[in-house]
Amino acid sequence: MKKVELLIIGAGPAGMSAAIEAVQAGVKVTMLDENSLAGGQIFRQFHDGFHVTDPKALGHDYKRGQTLLSEFASVRNNVEYLDACLSWGIFENNEIAILRDGDSQSFCFQKLIISTGAYDRPVPFPGWTLPGVFTAGGAQRLVKTQQVLPGENILLVGSGPLQLALASQILKVGGKVAGIVEAGRVENWGKLARASWGQWSLLADAARYFWEIGKARIPFLRNRIIVEARGSGQVEEAIIAEVDRNWRPKPGTEQVFKVDTVAVGYGFIPSTELTQMAGCQHHYDPLLGGWIVDRRENMNTSLPDVFAAGDCTGVAGSLVAIDEGRIAGLAVAQALGYLTKTDAHQRMLPYHKRLARSKRFREVVDTISLPRSGLYELPRNDTMICRCREIPFGEIQEVLQEEAEDMNEIKRRLGIGMGPCQGRMCGSAIQAIVAQKKKIEPANLGFLNPRPPLKPVHLSALADHTQL
Repeated sequence: MKKVELLIIGAGPAGMSAAIEAVQAGVKVTMLDENSLAGGQIFRQFHDGFHVTDPKALGHDYKRGQTLLSEFASVRNNVEYLDACLSWGIFENNEIAILRDGDSQSFCFQKLIISTGAYDRPVPFPGWTLPGVFTAGGAQRLVKTQQVLPGENILLVGSGPLQLALASQILKVGGKVAGIVEAGRVENWGKLARASWGQWSLLADAARYFWEIGKARIPFLRNRIIVEARGSGQVEEAIIAEVDRNWRPKPGTEQVFKVDTVAVGYGFIPSTELTQMAGCQHHYDPLLGGWIVDRRENMNTSLPDVFAAGDCTGVAGSLVAIDEGRIAGLAVAQALGYLTKTDAHQRMLPYHKRLARSKRFREVVDTISLPRSGLYELPRNDTMICRCREIPFGEIQEVLQEEAEDMNEIKRRLGIGMGPCQGRMCGSAIQAIVAQKKKIEPANLGFLNPRPPLKPVHLSALADHTQL
């Protein structure tokens, strides 16, 4: 087992920022990431064979990413960086088990920063398992890094700003967007305007996206959701409907789009599997995506050696992730004795101030995009909810008639969360459905306890781990 001073899991905005600050303070950093290139989902880099000819056309987000990647490159030689590396378990005595190039390894850390990001919120509806239905994040990955269109005629449905960015990216590679279907409802434009004051780069990006969408004459339909996807072996049409304030479809407002692709983006779920497995305390916050890890102001969790930063601690975007990562890196440097408390505080101060300014804006935007109860009333009895175990909604209905009011009790009865995804594709939806049906708070249901391996690995990796 290899001993390391600081282990950072995740090389997205938060992970890179934490590494930069920690290295500059003198900390010895080891960094693990599942991808072959640093950047995470937001600042994902192009692979060989692709290059950007017009950086200005990609907006502020691309510029921020390039600036951070350049800063990370300046300290890269002082970071032990392991790419294409799966962290599949956390164990006693600060041990992390990983798999890389088919080999199992273990690290023993003094301090750990978890910055594993988030993943698309799965929302089941009739037809959501048809080929041609993508998550917005999955579609964006194809378009953004491989310049591959997910389809020829694409409908974007969901809520939040990702739809605008994705539409812009599809247009830039010559794709056709049939329409943008936005569920969110702005109840108070004045409050939104006040909260947006000072968020100039984000507003500039939004203005550019709307200009591009208008120029391309893409229909932008507010207060609507997708209620069904239809097709024979492939998406052929999508049915949308106008919704009320609780996102329940209004009868008679249905509209059919003839499309071959639907990209669904109703926000993100924080990737908390590692913080849960480590034993950190968590709480439920619907505005930030669901279950999130408890943290103090310097990104330290309830465990003294474990810190967490970025979207895995509550979905808030790249700007917040960068500042949180920098604070986490400095906090670790202080904890290890490389910085005095005064020096660390002075360096953290501007990042804390920016986080405070952005909080009000995030809360207003998150409230607009927060999934409402009607979204989870769409499944029919034959709608597949758990893809891994092929469990339809009808079987979940049967459990709802019983006394099971705990996610892990439901897991034992149905087998949800025991497949390869460990509940990533069904857990949040089942929690919302059960909470609504039983009229209890989602937090009272608890969360699906993650078990190693967090993602599928070869049996030989598990055998090797027992011998390390």
